[in-house]
Amino acid sequence: MKFNQLRDFVAVAENGSLRGAARALGLAQPAITRSIQELEHSLGAQLFIREARGVRLTPIGQDFLVRAMTILGEVRRARESVHQLQDGVEGELVLGLSIAGHLGVFGKVLNRFRTRYPRVRLRMIEGFLPTLETDLRNGLVDIYVGPVHEAAQPADLQVNRLFDNRRVVVGRRGHPLSAARGLADLVDADWLTTSITHEARDELAQVFRDQGLPPPRLAAQAQSALSILTALVNSDLLAMLPIQWVESPLLGDRLEQIALAGTFVAPPIMLVHRAGIGLTPAGEYFAHLVTQHAAWPTAG
Repeated sequence: MKFNQLRDFVAVAENGSLRGAARALGLAQPAITRSIQELEHSLGAQLFIREARGVRLTPIGQDFLVRAMTILGEVRRARESVHQLQDGVEGELVLGLSIAGHLGVFGKVLNRFRTRYPRVRLRMIEGFLPTLETDLRNGLVDIYVGPVHEAAQPADLQVNRLFDNRRVVVGRRGHPLSAARGLADLVDADWLTTSITHEARDELAQVFRDQGLPPPRLAAQAQSALSILTALVNSDLLAMLPIQWVESPLLGDRLEQIALAGTFVAPPIMLVHRAGIGLTPAGEYFAHLVTQHAAWPTAG
């Protein structure tokens, strides 16, 4: 098995055809075809099913794709680590960020990171730990910043607590229930829920149960900030979101916090990456900035 075979295999899988992979890599299509055939021969397994309009992965190919991408990612990190230790600034850092991670952390450290590593490409993926956990393990995501339930911390990942957080009830500006003062006033509302854990529906229902109230009426579930914002602004849906949503100057003029009595605790904001395998220098610096930000008085 050769490095270029893994590279070619991933390119074919990502582009859906030999021709597309050849174009993306700047190689001749016969060279890509030969490379894939040699890889399949060395593995003793078929990785692709050839079709009229391209190729698709076999079940074995799907499993091998994750491993091949992990290997290529480690080679990339090894190369970048050497360059960065020699005062080079090239490379890529893949960040998984929750909405609170975007609004409450990432924006606060971005300029300092860019000043130190202006030529390191940042690739941001929005999501919560349940959607990013596998990619963290496989090395496809370098760092995750966002909420993690302490009872569900993965044992095989390095998890560092940044700061405690809290949630507030949020609706559009001028929401008809904006005068509510207790959660009991909102039991008849339609709610939107997010996916901080694998059991998204229970995240909000537990808050109601703790106050002896019937479960809320869940009308929608969303993971992306755009989906949440669009749903809230264009309807009377309510959501229980991290405080960063209403503290952000980007969103404050579109959303309104409903000032309820009591405090709604949110899962703490955590920094997560793989255990045992070090980050690149750029990754270490980003983690340092995030940890330093968490110590600032305004972090929570």
